[in-house]
Amino acid sequence: MHKLTRYHLLVLTILITSTAFGQKRTYSPFSRYGLGELNTAGFGQNAAMGNTGIAMRNSFHLNRLNPASYSAMDTMSFFFEAGVTGYNQKFESDNGQEEYNNIDFSYFAMGFPISRKLHMSWGLRPFSNSGYKFEFSDETTLNRAIGTGNLTSAYGGLSFTPIPALSVGMHATYLFGNIQHTTFIEFLGDESAYKYGVQSELHANDFFLDFGAQYTHKLSEKEDLTVGVTFRPKTSVSGDFQRTVAKGTQYSEDGKLFTRNYVIPEASDTSNISGFDMAQSLGFGVSYTSNDKLTLAADYILSNWGDVTFPDGHTNTVNSSQFSAGAQYLPNQRSQNYLARMRYRAGIKYSQEYIQIDNNEINDFGITFGIGLPHNRSKTSVNMVFELGKRKPSGDLQMTESYGKVTVNFTFHEFWFMKRKFD
Repeated sequence: MHKLTRYHLLVLTILITSTAFGQKRTYSPFSRYGLGELNTAGFGQNAAMGNTGIAMRNSFHLNRLNPASYSAMDTMSFFFEAGVTGYNQKFESDNGQEEYNNIDFSYFAMGFPISRKLHMSWGLRPFSNSGYKFEFSDETTLNRAIGTGNLTSAYGGLSFTPIPALSVGMHATYLFGNIQHTTFIEFLGDESAYKYGVQSELHANDFFLDFGAQYTHKLSEKEDLTVGVTFRPKTSVSGDFQRTVAKGTQYSEDGKLFTRNYVIPEASDTSNISGFDMAQSLGFGVSYTSNDKLTLAADYILSNWGDVTFPDGHTNTVNSSQFSAGAQYLPNQRSQNYLARMRYRAGIKYSQEYIQIDNNEINDFGITFGIGLPHNRSKTSVNMVFELGKRKPSGDLQMTESYGKVTVNFTFHEFWFMKRKFD
């Protein structure tokens, strides 16, 4: 790719992605609690294989699910990746059903070597999102609930290879943004009565760390087995929490409660959220590769969200877990047939999420599949991911979310660190 075009592409993608990070990424009522809906997905290859990646090493893609994986890049490569996701969400309950569609930029990342044993990657991606709007009424009152906002993570990662079979890595992540939850109560049949509203805003801006390691054992000349582990310690996140309770007569259109708020000070609160922690998380993974054709992988992650208390007063947390497994098949990387050079991927995932609603745990099951479309014989590729899933409470709560996602991941590769005799 010509240098001018390449640089313009990078700058344009960063600008578009940064702008898009403020857009709504979910319409789920489950995002009403805590930090909203957590984004645990990896990049294109990971997502297509059920979101596995703790033990995966690949010189064709970046893998943010384990910082130790960056050492799989060769010493002359520069990678740039970006993703676009379109999704459909359908919600069913006793009150009927609703359906939403949206599309947005999901992330971008870069990766490159610093030395033969040290590699680096950095990027920007959404950490969590809140987006919902629903209402219900009885004979006397109308209740409305609205959620907006997101938390974004900007991260940098390093991997180090002390010996050929072992790689260790670390991510430093800066978490920033805000989540806003608003509820209204309106008394029906009395136009002169005040409307009441409660608005909670959670702001976060702090760093946290996570660590990873991978060890590869050669089973034979053409077979490798890799085991991986990731760890995120429990970390306090600084920021602030504000709760405003007010009454008024006319709703505001600028995100506030009313055009003229009459604040009820004894019910409002502004406090430091020193009690809010990032949960400790521990992940294990294993992967098997054969002859650069077949890759099998499986991950398990446990996060101790049950130890975290949120300042909103109504979020109940439980320890979350996630299991995922996936496969990739590459018929023949050196074939003249383009179909034989494509990568075919599939996977499954199952998770128990970190929030509990009326003693109901939220379970998420999904299946994924995708293809990797190479550009000529280079490491540049377009990767398509298709995902179908369902989120459902474990008990009597009658609310089900069915979703479908289509992600297009762009992986750009250049030998930016190789000196050319001719330009």
